[in-house]
Amino acid sequence: MPKYPEFSGRVIAVTGAAQGIGAATARAFAEQRAHVVLLDIDELGAQQVAAEIRASDGRALAIKIDVADEKSVDHAIAAVVSEFDKLDVLINCAGGYGRLATLEDTTVEEWDRTVALNLRSVFLCCRAAIPHLKKSKAGRIINVASISGRTVFAASSPAYGSSKAAVIQLTRFLAQQLGPAGITANAIAPITTLTRRVAALRTKEDVERIASQVPLRRLATPEDSAQAMLFLASDAASYLNGIVLDVNGGRVMM
Repeated sequence: MPKYPEFSGRVIAVTGAAQGIGAATARAFAEQRAHVVLLDIDELGAQQVAAEIRASDGRALAIKIDVADEKSVDHAIAAVVSEFDKLDVLINCAGGYGRLATLEDTTVEEWDRTVALNLRSVFLCCRAAIPHLKKSKAGRIINVASISGRTVFAASSPAYGSSKAAVIQLTRFLAQQLGPAGITANAIAPITTLTRRVAALRTKEDVERIASQVPLRRLATPEDSAQAMLFLASDAASYLNGIVLDVNGGRVMM
């Protein structure tokens, strides 16, 4: 695994960190000696991951957050800064959708809920974090989009794909507006990743079918995305701004 000594002592806030890509990302940064804050509505799950990190001599704190609620987000980011007196990197991993659906059978409530979880959350978290990131010498925003926001090739959720495409465009606005302050904003767009949520939504046949369409002949693991975000947050990526890093094994090449 690459070593990034510059992360030692930096404060990394990760939303959706109780499981999946978020949890893997928190662990990866902790292994690089960063101070990791795990933000999730699943407080118990986040605390368990944080405890595992501390048991391995890492530095981690769990804070409950509802990423779609303005007051909850503002409180959580304020708690991060109160604890560590700074914030260097914000990673927006929280997201997802409830079921595979067509546009015709998507209810308004389902649409609004999915867009809030995937897009409103990024807006709220970035807005709360930006004043603190401006004080950092290595301010970074990394948003987790999706291959579903890059193209349409399989059954998914119209609300999910649309909101993830919007996350990519929001990332570009952030890159353009925050660049003068020395903050970079980038996104990753993972393919279907073998997380617990995906296992619940997809059959074994679905997983095998999707993997067969990937040149590397496997789906991504959460660690694949975590390693991509380590790089984007590192000093080596200091001149990368407004990009989308496709973590998809070559399934879609853009």
